[in-house]
Amino acid sequence: MISNSTREKAKATKAYLEQKYATMKREREESRERRNTLEQQMAALRLTERKKEQYRQELRSKELQSLRHQRKRLAVGDFQPLAVVGRGAFGEVRLVRKRDSGEIFALKSLEKSAMVLKNQVGHVKAERDILASADQDNDWLVTLHYSFQDDHRLYMVMEYLPGGDLMGLLMKEDTLNEATTRFYAAEMVLAIQSVHDLGYIHRDMKPDNVLLDAHGHLKLTDLGLCKKMDSRVDLLPVSQHAMNPEQAAATTRGGGGGNSVDASRSKPFMRNRQVAFSTVGTPDYIAPEVLAQKGYGKECDWWSMGVILYECLVGYPPFYADEPVQTCRKIVNWKQSFGFPPEAIARLSPQCMDFIRRLVCNAENRLGTGSVEEIKQHPWFHGVDWTTLRSIRAPYIPPGGGPQFDYVLSQLQANNPDQCGPPYHELVRQITSNFDEFTEPCELPAPAPVQASAMGQGPPAAPMGGVNGAAHANGAGQANGGELPQAFGPDGKPLTFNKFIGYTYKRKPPVRMALNDGLFDSGENATATVAAEASSPPGSYGGSHTNLNVASSPPPPSGYEARQGGSSHYAYQ
Repeated sequence: MISNSTREKAKATKAYLEQKYATMKREREESRERRNTLEQQMAALRLTERKKEQYRQELRSKELQSLRHQRKRLAVGDFQPLAVVGRGAFGEVRLVRKRDSGEIFALKSLEKSAMVLKNQVGHVKAERDILASADQDNDWLVTLHYSFQDDHRLYMVMEYLPGGDLMGLLMKEDTLNEATTRFYAAEMVLAIQSVHDLGYIHRDMKPDNVLLDAHGHLKLTDLGLCKKMDSRVDLLPVSQHAMNPEQAAATTRGGGGGNSVDASRSKPFMRNRQVAFSTVGTPDYIAPEVLAQKGYGKECDWWSMGVILYECLVGYPPFYADEPVQTCRKIVNWKQSFGFPPEAIARLSPQCMDFIRRLVCNAENRLGTGSVEEIKQHPWFHGVDWTTLRSIRAPYIPPGGGPQFDYVLSQLQANNPDQCGPPYHELVRQITSNFDEFTEPCELPAPAPVQASAMGQGPPAAPMGGVNGAAHANGAGQANGGELPQAFGPDGKPLTFNKFIGYTYKRKPPVRMALNDGLFDSGENATATVAAEASSPPGSYGGSHTNLNVASSPPPPSGYEARQGGSSHYAYQ
């Protein structure tokens, strides 16, 4: 008789092999397309056979270089830790430097044992899959460069966005003016649309999961709750409140456990975000049809966006209450509980309030249920050029952003932290200033397997708290009436986590196919630089070092002042 463990291994191996061969087929097709493109370009330029063969050989060389890059195994030791920028229930996020190239990344490490115990395997796989499927040119999702694993942890190497998150911005400003909110609303529309275009529903839209880059433009992160639109089997419940609202418990943003929210406010309609919970453990941003565990589609993301915009303009979510269960009731009974306070009505345009009302409404009447064009054509967005949003100046530039960030990043890439001392550490401090500060030594985590208790029970649950997905585990799928599933076999040895087969991923560096028009003369005397070149990874400085000069860091762009308080955690699960 085949055991469940063997069935699970077979299922995981089958999925891995299907994915592997599908990837190989796609890469062969892409390589063939690059060769065809090169031949077409060379024919159009009427190059000699000798010159054509030179360019063919160059392309072959770059293709082989890319294959070698793909086959090289990564380990946590390939990255130098610089700073901790986030911490949660299953692991943490660190700013790191890749040793061979100097590239700066955000390295997210996740404890396998904690994820298995808390039934988070589906979530972490979903996040990896959607980020891996996103195109290199996707402007609205955090770029995943690598994913790999060791015996105890999973690792995701992502681009580093230094601007903090939208919640951090709201903590600084309390509210945003309507023009700024409209700008970020428009970018949020395109970001959510990009998730939907990939065939997923985000399901966890909230200010914590909206990161800002160095120039104030947003990207979505923490995609662990994404669900494929065509999936026949739903993922784990979005929130503990959807499972058992009477037993819901809040978690704090700062990573300190299950403290309840401080209900005191300095203004009648202002919530204290410093102590307010804003994780998936709170239902503030969840659509009523999701809370009720009814059928739902991509329209639930537009409800969440409407709630976020309300919070940006008013200062607190529309269904905020002292206890999560009260928030749940308000959301389910939104027709009676939703409305704008008099102070907001006096200063917001009718178009703005109408737009939010048409998002925070019944699913069948919600804007975006038919198509995203319903949202883009609303009068509030009149005059928005949807094709140039990413290229125009954002209304908010994070402290240390813009040219200053580019300078600091180049210094961090070009210099080895082991040889530079305090000046390098000061640059690290500058580039992480928009995130919460962690004072303990920055060392990459050593393997730390979960130990069984003397009574033979499973290991204790991972501590709750943190932000940006740290509370995904809150009540999510605990088995046996809340008891954690066994993490050790009858022999007392840790179980092998076959659930993570196929997790490894490397984003392939693009092979550009451009013959640099303008560098060629027509005819046989054509001269040119390399015809087909592989894009070098940013930050490849060949190991050279420059003198660090923190004082020479250029000043922030004019038009803004550095603000105090309201730092963020980097997004992680």
